[in-house]
Amino acid sequence: MNKKPSIWKYVLILAATGAVAAVGGKISQCIVDSMHESSVTPPLSPAKADAVAKQVLDLKCAACHSQNATYSKFLNFFSFGLMRNHVEGAKRAFTLTPDNSLRSGNVDYLKMDYVLRTRRMPPASYSSVHLGSRLTPLDVSALRLKYKESGAAARTFAPISPVSEPGTDLEAARIYLGYLLYHDGRLSTSDQVSCASCHDLTRGGTDNLPKSEGVPGVDGLPQLGGVNAPSTFNAAGNIRQFWDGRAADLKEQAGGPPLNPVEMGYSCIADWDRITAKLAQDPQLVALFAYVFGDRGISGDTITTAIAAYEQTLVTPDSPFDRYLKGDDKALTDTQKAGMKSFVDLGCATCHSGPTLGGISFEYINTHADLRTLATPEDYQEGAFGLRDFTKKEEHKDMFRVPNLRNVALTAPYFHTGSVNSLQEAVSIMIKTQNGATVSDATVKNITRFLEAQTGKLYGKPANALTPEDVKLNPQVTQP
Repeated sequence: MNKKPSIWKYVLILAATGAVAAVGGKISQCIVDSMHESSVTPPLSPAKADAVAKQVLDLKCAACHSQNATYSKFLNFFSFGLMRNHVEGAKRAFTLTPDNSLRSGNVDYLKMDYVLRTRRMPPASYSSVHLGSRLTPLDVSALRLKYKESGAAARTFAPISPVSEPGTDLEAARIYLGYLLYHDGRLSTSDQVSCASCHDLTRGGTDNLPKSEGVPGVDGLPQLGGVNAPSTFNAAGNIRQFWDGRAADLKEQAGGPPLNPVEMGYSCIADWDRITAKLAQDPQLVALFAYVFGDRGISGDTITTAIAAYEQTLVTPDSPFDRYLKGDDKALTDTQKAGMKSFVDLGCATCHSGPTLGGISFEYINTHADLRTLATPEDYQEGAFGLRDFTKKEEHKDMFRVPNLRNVALTAPYFHTGSVNSLQEAVSIMIKTQNGATVSDATVKNITRFLEAQTGKLYGKPANALTPEDVKLNPQVTQP
């Protein structure tokens, strides 16, 4: 009868392996990768690929990347915390159960594609502890086929399409009404703060302030918002609105600031009656509301509907990058092309993808390093915790909607803290927090130059040279 090995034998092996993994993980990764590169992958039928992929996802990936993944606290202690780091880190980066409220399907695909292409998963420290967990060439081929054939394999980048012209006089009138309301200070208690106060179209759809200035407080000074104001340019492409995603769409977003005591001064749903009473004193608006909304007249619902219709038009196509994507190879400089390559190679494009280069997922701001530590002055006070502020779920703490990067060169200061004025510094911080890589200053500069190529045009005019006259809309309809 064979003697049962003591559990301490496994504990010592695990502890030793964990130490080796921590010190020599990179060497182990190189050896395994070189073995994989020399392997030959047999061709796979779709059925075989699906079967292999399911097995890999269930037996390998799910160990860390499922919502219910757990680890032994006992063994975690003897692996120097590796087990906890692997499981908790994996859940934060990617879970196998798609959640359309957190990210689009395209982001799921891009995240998987990135780790398969770079062979970052599983990390060497994990496979050193869990023998047989490395992905084989067959595993990789099967996963690639599964994800590319799932319909989620949209292009990483796509040019922004211009908005279509209003099809009817009624549509044009709704947009024009929204334009008037977007610039109307009467939506605030002071009659001075409008949507355009914080989202100035001549400033990239922002106000270029760390925190926006709302209606005056008891001291007579403007009250400051809690976070940096996101741009309204291309906001129609966002998965949800606001940094914390508390608004489902542009209409719901438009209803937030008027009823915010700090921003526009009102505080409850009943205050829409006070706002509509003011607007009802304007004969032009009364006639326009009647034409657009008929018997519905002026109300919180019709006000926000009109503003949303206008904001749908704030799309900025025809940037140098758009022209490059459409086939003009000379639209980008060699430096910008090098920056684009680094942007993809470093995984930036897994979240900053699609026509607007972002806005389609919520991600943690402290994956590899804490953004607050790197991007916040010591005396800075902010109490925003992202999606958790909306959902009240602890696992959503520090998840923020990924900003879209179109016109990003115009929207400083950066991050929800509004505490970084330099785009180049913002790029450097993002690489540290979201990738953890050490890159050269030249790479950071190249990526910055690439992002500068995202400045598009609004109504056919460069967004970085707009004047107040350029953003005016003229009525295109004959009102009754």
